[in-house]
Amino acid sequence: MKKLLIICCFPFLQYSGYAQEATSISDWDNTMYASNKFNYRKDQRKNSFEFQTRYNNDFSELEQWHLEAATSFFVSKKWEIVPDFRFTRKPTRTEYRPGIGVVYKNLFSKSQLVHQVKYQYDIKNGISNSHGMRYAAFYNYLFSEKIILTALAGGLFEIGPDWSGFLGFRGGLSGAYIFNDVHSMNIGYFYGAVNQKTNDYNNIGIFNIQLIINLNKEYKYTPAKYFSF
Repeated sequence: MKKLLIICCFPFLQYSGYAQEATSISDWDNTMYASNKFNYRKDQRKNSFEFQTRYNNDFSELEQWHLEAATSFFVSKKWEIVPDFRFTRKPTRTEYRPGIGVVYKNLFSKSQLVHQVKYQYDIKNGISNSHGMRYAAFYNYLFSEKIILTALAGGLFEIGPDWSGFLGFRGGLSGAYIFNDVHSMNIGYFYGAVNQKTNDYNNIGIFNIQLIINLNKEYKYTPAKYFSF
């Protein structure tokens, strides 16, 4: 249990250290992520396709929309390898983000602890490209046959020609309601701190809603449940 608490609190400790060095923290902004995700599972592989929109300035302004495709390869009962690709459209530019992640699952009778380590390469038209490394932990608890509760925390580091450092942190709670074998919905609220690359941080509250459609449920191992930020 002590090891579990250390793992889940590590991103908080990282953020705390950087926040003490920051010159200021800005006012709160409420944002929203709304998405629709399709899953297709077969034996030792899961393919997913997601369309997501993001709104900031207290939900009043479209910040971006993106399309993301990912494939999870179930290497074993506890390990997954997940390459993905994201296309993002913002008001001033388009971005492309290939990435690859490794997922490790601690499986229990009614819960799972998911560790995600991911590398991504951000191709940003008009500004310098950058590399990213992230770690996130997700604890999923099967509250009933219809409800799954999730607690998460994670941080992202960026490495680029113009700036390198701790880019941000997110953490919060989410609940998933399973309507049937095909449809389920995630609703959650997360706190985020985003480095403006000037030692200033923006505080954001993220309301997340996601509709998931499972085209089938044929797979050999239990898949990890986590969010792609």
